[in-house]
Amino acid sequence: MSIGRSLIARSFALVATATAVLGCGSGDPNAVAAVPAAGTVSYKGKPVESGTIQFVSDKGRPASGEIQNGKFTLSTYEAGDGAIPGKHQVGVTATKSVPSKDLSEPKTVFLIPEKYSNYTTSGIEVEVPEKGNTAIAIDIQ
Repeated sequence: MSIGRSLIARSFALVATATAVLGCGSGDPNAVAAVPAAGTVSYKGKPVESGTIQFVSDKGRPASGEIQNGKFTLSTYEAGDGAIPGKHQVGVTATKSVPSKDLSEPKTVFLIPEKYSNYTTSGIEVEVPEKGNTAIAIDIQ
């Protein structure tokens, strides 16, 4: 009899855990919905040809995107869904590999100063409004 109760208790715990993890089909119940967020990145007035950009908010999941020909579209939960509304610290990374002079491994060279690749040291902040913004302009000097 106690084996049956133990099995029932374990089954209940498994179902409760699965329900908590899966939610009601809506994902994370505390997730903040993303809004459209896209724009341009330039360095000293010229478009950043390629790289990555990251928006980090203190109240939710970060967003990131690829930079191509100076343009980016952010993704938070799904490709191209944008960023959560609010203030974000921003990191921009643009690098290229160059052959080393001694024929060893190629070196990675930053095309914009390395401090901008980390959102905590870049000094760049962007506010994403409640309805989103697809014309965010970031010009790094």
